[in-house]
Amino acid sequence: MTQRIPCITDEVASDDQKALFAGSTELLGRTANLLRVLAHSPQLARWFLPLVAAVRQPTAGAVSPVRLRNLAIVKTSLLNGCHY
Repeated sequence: MTQRIPCITDEVASDDQKALFAGSTELLGRTANLLRVLAHSPQLARWFLPLVAAVRQPTAGAVSPVRLRNLAIVKTSLLNGCHY
């Protein structure tokens, strides 16, 4: 399956998008492909990033065990037919 909405790459990102990607790397250690897609709407992406950090990062408030979060990610990926 091909990607329908292209990711914003670092090479073509605007200053706002680059700042968003830097914040993602600081909070999560990387910039996820979903955030690169959401960066087409920087306001939406700025809302989404803290939500993901709060759910995934214990330092940002996540209370579920890492193993449970990772199992949920794998299960969702399998259900959606993701191959990576």
